[in-house]
Amino acid sequence: MHIVGMDIGYSNLKVASGTRGESPRVVIRPAGAAPASMIGMRIHERADGANGNAAVLVEIDGQPWVAGIEPSRYESGWTRTQHEDYASTPTYLALALAGLAMTQQTQVDILVTGLPVSQAGDRRRRDALIRTLAGVHRVSGRHIVVGEVRVVPQPVGAYVDLISSATDADVIERTEDGAVLVLDAGYYSVDWALIVEGELRRSASGTSLQAMSVLLHGAAEHMAEEAGGRPNPAALEAAVRADKSTIVHAGRRYSVPDLLARSSARQVTASALEAMRMALRREVASIDVVLLAGGGGDLYGMGIQDIYPGARICRPDSPVGANARGYFRHAQ
Repeated sequence: MHIVGMDIGYSNLKVASGTRGESPRVVIRPAGAAPASMIGMRIHERADGANGNAAVLVEIDGQPWVAGIEPSRYESGWTRTQHEDYASTPTYLALALAGLAMTQQTQVDILVTGLPVSQAGDRRRRDALIRTLAGVHRVSGRHIVVGEVRVVPQPVGAYVDLISSATDADVIERTEDGAVLVLDAGYYSVDWALIVEGELRRSASGTSLQAMSVLLHGAAEHMAEEAGGRPNPAALEAAVRADKSTIVHAGRRYSVPDLLARSSARQVTASALEAMRMALRREVASIDVVLLAGGGGDLYGMGIQDIYPGARICRPDSPVGANARGYFRHAQ
């Protein structure tokens, strides 16, 4: 039986794929996707998705699209998708098809993916996403059949990844018997979920839009104001994804960590954390573990210890892929 955990974000496409009972193969690619006509002419990559660094050619409504690329490759006439109906867009579908191609399978028995906490409880949204992903898809010249599709709240993936991989006895005990706060800081939204003794507390879970996109745009505008030129948040995003320590803008070199740690970034993260605290204010459970997932987990986690001083702060080895790995484990 072949299982796929797929986390389709606004910044990264994460796919964990493998056979039940085995460790998954994880591939992470940029979440750029657009019609081929809206991408620069530098397209010489393999189109079969077998190479984790390759762009994937897919077809949407009879039109060729390129997926799994840096958004900085878009032509000026293409606008990046950034809104709450992301899962119903052609961009999302192109990335989903690319993710299926990267599994190198023709049959996927169980596909698990997620929606933001604020949307996962909406049956209409869940059913629409299941209809999109289930069935037969033609990708890169072959058919891929997807059987069962499960849609869960996104932070649940990181939680399942934690309980599947934790080796620290104290963390295991706190996770099993206590309250775990999952903070999933993504590009478009910051999601949090409270899980008490293995049960999701829906009323104490939520979403803030004070996410990485706000931080990146603020940092890019700062560089443009200081050095000239136009703000280029996509280039800064690519530098963060590649774990680069510096970036060049208008002939000047900037430290990426310093840019993201400026006072404006602290204001953004504080706003998201305050929204989270308001959502949790009626919850009687104390927080025993805070799990930081997503590409911006560390930035948003800088102030979390002050809020919950008695909690253990946990960071996955590869936080960007935590949800996809957890989705894969969820199917088992």
